[in-house]
Amino acid sequence: MSKRRTYNWPQLFAEFERSGLSQVEFCKQHDLNPKYFNLKLSKLKAQEDSAFAHVVVQPELYSRQGLVLEVGNCKVHCPPAMSIPSFVSLIKSLA
Repeated sequence: MSKRRTYNWPQLFAEFERSGLSQVEFCKQHDLNPKYFNLKLSKLKAQEDSAFAHVVVQPELYSRQGLVLEVGNCKVHCPPAMSIPSFVSLIKSLA
């Protein structure tokens, strides 16, 4: 019967990136199943590549200043009269 082990996956992925090794070589050195390692890494990358982000709107600031959507060097200024559903629609159309 095999023994279940727990791993610090974020730490292992960081070590793998720094190692310069192939996944197979890295897994051999750390006694990991390469298929399971690849599955966990693929799931992490899929989460990171997701186009969705959680947005928090503070109503008290919204009513006075409008909304500003800022990503990198791009800023979209929306007037205070713009409704939150319209802003959400704008974000979805830009995604």
